[in-house]
Amino acid sequence: MIIATEHLGNIEYSENDILSFAHGIPGFEEEKQFILIPAEDIEFPFSYLQSIQSADLAFIVTDPFLFVENYDFELSSSDATALNVKNDEDLADISVLTIVTIPNDVDQTTINIMAPIVINHAAKVGRQVLLSEYSDTKFPLFRKIEG
Repeated sequence: MIIATEHLGNIEYSENDILSFAHGIPGFEEEKQFILIPAEDIEFPFSYLQSIQSADLAFIVTDPFLFVENYDFELSSSDATALNVKNDEDLADISVLTIVTIPNDVDQTTINIMAPIVINHAAKVGRQVLLSEYSDTKFPLFRKIEG
């Protein structure tokens, strides 16, 4: 299958690449299916979470553990259930990503560590979770912070 995206051009994907978000992403609840597209540059630690329903919708995401020291949280039981995480072994298939916000002044780029996107790659499901451990959604991307 091919999706003609606004930002990335034509992207070929298979049914196996689709990640289902049962409740969408807050603010985009109608968007239920995405594909994760890694940046082509290995030095660029970002990916794109591209909607397959809306070609013009893609989120830039990154691994928060690369930027935030001591970032840690526990999945709530409802989030674990929604993500098909039943035991510690299932955590091996989990990745955590944060949405990147890039303002006009790129030096002010932030990531949202309060509401990471958690993906269970084995189950092909994702969910944006809300963490009580953090109170600020805008953490500067270009400096390490104590979490």
